[in-house]
Amino acid sequence: MSQEQPGIGTSETITVRSVSRHSTRQFIIILFIASIPAFLEGFDNNLFTFGAPYIVHNIHGASALLGTLATGYALGIAVFSMVGGYLFDRTPVKYTVMASIVLFAGFTVLTGYVSTPRELFAVRLGVGIEVGIFQPAAAALLGDIFFETRGRALSLFSVLFGLGLFVGPYLISPFLPHYRIPFVLSGIAALISLALFAVFIPRTYKVLEKQSINLAGMFNHNVIILSFAIFLFGITLFGFLGYYSDYLLNVLHLPPGLSAGIYSMGGLGGLICAFPIGYLADKIGRKRGLSFASLLIVIGSIGMFSVTRNVLLLFVLTFLFGAGWGIFVGLSIGVAQDSTHDAIAGSVTGWIYLIFNLGALLGGPMFSSLIPLGFKTAGLITLGLTSTVSFVLSLLTRPIIQSNIDVLSNSS
Repeated sequence: MSQEQPGIGTSETITVRSVSRHSTRQFIIILFIASIPAFLEGFDNNLFTFGAPYIVHNIHGASALLGTLATGYALGIAVFSMVGGYLFDRTPVKYTVMASIVLFAGFTVLTGYVSTPRELFAVRLGVGIEVGIFQPAAAALLGDIFFETRGRALSLFSVLFGLGLFVGPYLISPFLPHYRIPFVLSGIAALISLALFAVFIPRTYKVLEKQSINLAGMFNHNVIILSFAIFLFGITLFGFLGYYSDYLLNVLHLPPGLSAGIYSMGGLGGLICAFPIGYLADKIGRKRGLSFASLLIVIGSIGMFSVTRNVLLLFVLTFLFGAGWGIFVGLSIGVAQDSTHDAIAGSVTGWIYLIFNLGALLGGPMFSSLIPLGFKTAGLITLGLTSTVSFVLSLLTRPIIQSNIDVLSNSS
């Protein structure tokens, strides 16, 4: 796509914002393509976690390596989340995302070809680093096009992430115990995403790309409150991901098939509800949407560990948890972008992802440390208490109803 168009005596800069404003069709295409990295992240995540036991066994690694790999992957995302967001504000986001997708494709393909535990740790750390870069950059791109559409735009990121999580296990399971081909297919999917970015995303995102950035202005009332809320949610979510299936299988002693069905409701809730909640948030205010999503998480968190073997309620409560989970990060980013200057939209997005991932690192260990008090107690504290405090914090944020998009950055 050409960067400059001839004018009468002037040249007009084509930007993501100007193209989106002038064509609804182009806006929808940009939203979809910018959300594909979320699919790649979810797809690779569940592709690897489902096949990891076979990979670790094949390279003669100990079972403890699984935890080490998860930590390395999460650390890569956490450390580089701020980098990806900062690059959004300082460089053409198109090339930031494209470069990270190229490296992501290489590392995800190499996952299927490693021969030692050390190599496997290195490539999964590499995958985490690249996810850490393109995740906030793509999310910032989605949320910062128009003030009025932030909620629904960011919800697409959540929907495609959930779709990737859903597809991953189904693609790798027919190949097991052989697993190379699925990771090659993951790399091919990343290269397709790369080509779509190259063709359809303009080089310039907004005129403000080259503006001087004052990161001190990022830490206002809303961002500080959101930082604590998203940190606690990271603990909540990864406590769920780490131990909920174990609770269903080994504490409630539900059959594996039934447990899998209940557990899947967490993903299905987000897949179905993320966009409607995001759309609603754009209409009633993203602060209210965030608090609503947080309330769903609280209801699910407390309920899942309170209704014992009531299967119907477990299905419903896990679905509600997933419905809130599916959009909570997206709306947190939306409120953070609402609350800061247009020029630091990427940096504040990266900051929210950084704090979320730091909380995520604590979720599993916290749940594990509380198990001696009883599994239900551990669940009610790790999920119920943290989500409740996060909900209360969301109520303390201030609603932003006036656009902070600089009109100069929309000019073309």
